[in-house]
Amino acid sequence: MINRACNILKFIDKKKSVFVFGARGTGKTSYLKALRENKLKNSIYLDFLNNTTFRRYFENPDLLIAEVSSLVAKHKTIVVIIDEVQKIPKILDTVHLLIEEHHGNVVFILTGSSARKLKRGGANLLAGRAITNYMYPLSSLECDIDLPRALQYGTLPGIYFSEDIEVESLETYINTYLREEILEEALVRKLETFIRFIEIAAQMNGEPINFTKIAKQCKVSPNTLAEYFSVLQDTLIAHRLDGHDKSLRRQLLQAPKYYFFDCGVLNALNGELRTELKPTSFRYGKLFETFVVLEIIRVNSYKSLGLRFNYWREKTGKEIDLIISKSLARPLVAIEIKSFTEPEDLPNFDLLEEDMPKIKRWCFCNVPRRADHNGVTFFPWREGLSQLENL
Repeated sequence: MINRACNILKFIDKKKSVFVFGARGTGKTSYLKALRENKLKNSIYLDFLNNTTFRRYFENPDLLIAEVSSLVAKHKTIVVIIDEVQKIPKILDTVHLLIEEHHGNVVFILTGSSARKLKRGGANLLAGRAITNYMYPLSSLECDIDLPRALQYGTLPGIYFSEDIEVESLETYINTYLREEILEEALVRKLETFIRFIEIAAQMNGEPINFTKIAKQCKVSPNTLAEYFSVLQDTLIAHRLDGHDKSLRRQLLQAPKYYFFDCGVLNALNGELRTELKPTSFRYGKLFETFVVLEIIRVNSYKSLGLRFNYWREKTGKEIDLIISKSLARPLVAIEIKSFTEPEDLPNFDLLEEDMPKIKRWCFCNVPRRADHNGVTFFPWREGLSQLENL
């Protein structure tokens, strides 16, 4: 079993309940079943994707009160795992009551693909009584990632470790989850319109979004388009990256970027799973940028580093991929992400001289070892990730 970086046990040991959010297929269920089998002796597991279990608790959430109370009387302390809790939002009132009544003797692990349905339905999010945690596709923190495989097929565990069905599995994923389930969860009303949107959004991966222009392509209003992007963000299908500016007001006016959460899913949406990925191609460079941005987001989340991420764009359109800070007023490092294997001149860094003259300049790339060149430190991407903990 892969040791996932989403270390739930550290919270359970402190008798804290936990929300674990992550897109479907990231391995939440497998992780929790293994955790229950190997580490959690006194626990129960409720899977709301199971129709029988769903109907039982949907009709009467308070059944959980008698069941938990009986187990507490027998074992004193128990862990209750509820998988896909967003299927029955009202059960969170019961969870809240049990947490209060048993004062640390009952700990909950509550999983879901998104808090969006819970929030929009006015569900009880336990008011700080449960820590919010995230699980992502496989990260280099968890295993030795095969970069070419990750760029082509992504790192969803069930797909990454499969032998020969990556294409079919990914196509099934986008057809059954990204399309049907988003509609089923009542996150959008018109599936056909959303399908057209998500295909265009995939083509715009990592590019600044002009909402007015893209809305016309999707044949929706700019407000609807913004709502669709919000759905992707809230369901953890895409990560939003805003432009950097010393003025928060001006920053909010800049076009955001969105990075899809997995390169394999991105390739499936773009119809490129069967296209050979050549290391010297433009497509390889864009996928490498996406992969490294996602790895940085995952390291920040799993390690609780508290870093903030923006991109920087000059008026002529020249960009820096990431500006990393711990506050808007104190940027720590500027990062360019390049797939090349030897240090090269990066003139876009010179454009930062006026706004951020003392900022560190890093490049995460495929060089074999760390090197300094014209004021820029070039890191092999894995080593670069390890440097984030020192910021």
